[in-house]
Amino acid sequence: MLRIPLILIVALLASVAASAGALDVCVGDCDGNGAVGIDELLTGVNIALGTVVATRCPSFDVDADGDVAINEILGGVRSALDGCVVPEPTPTETPEESTPTVTPEDFVAAPSDFECLTRQERVRHFRIANPLGHLDAALAVARGEAPPPYPVGTILQLVPVEAMVKRAPGFFPEAHDWEFFVLGVSTAGTEIRQRGRGEVVNIGSPCFACHGAAPQTDFVCENTNGCVPLDLSEALITFLQSADPRCAPSP
Repeated sequence: MLRIPLILIVALLASVAASAGALDVCVGDCDGNGAVGIDELLTGVNIALGTVVATRCPSFDVDADGDVAINEILGGVRSALDGCVVPEPTPTETPEESTPTVTPEDFVAAPSDFECLTRQERVRHFRIANPLGHLDAALAVARGEAPPPYPVGTILQLVPVEAMVKRAPGFFPEAHDWEFFVLGVSTAGTEIRQRGRGEVVNIGSPCFACHGAAPQTDFVCENTNGCVPLDLSEALITFLQSADPRCAPSP
């Protein structure tokens, strides 16, 4: 019984011997290993002869009609001769990773952020604080140990009733992002009376009208960097700071 399938296989092999090129569909690959052996060809021939059911090797039944025809046998022979091409998996598109937007650090001062001046670090004649935790960096700039600008969150005060606070980049580019304040102080705490950019005025001209003369020191005025000198002696500045009513002990 086996000689008939073998002779038929030999004839089929001869009829397709001139074919070339691996097949995209591996007809006759009963065990799914990507190749077709002689035993699998015999199975296909026996399915065609009706001695084996098609479910024994579904890969021969290309058109899924429950039978194996001569063209399907030929497909199996070509698979045996030329090999099979294992289909490459369809690439899965990976969504592009968007660059996360980094929100710049900012500091929007509240009245409670302005405290007793004598409890803050003093550099020359002004007091300095940084509620964001960058005090060491701010002090390094103030002392000339690091170049400007001051870090975000820096609060500078000469006297209790005015202040300048460093905001995030873009807040007030012309002033290196300083925000100017006019404050009211008492034993009860601090009141913000004005805050903003170049429109803030304490006494006389806008605050930035004076500070604008000192871009080289990050617009922080000193006696020798281009700002109009204040008619305040060091002794008077020290007195005004020490007399800050917010420093009074709680009753």
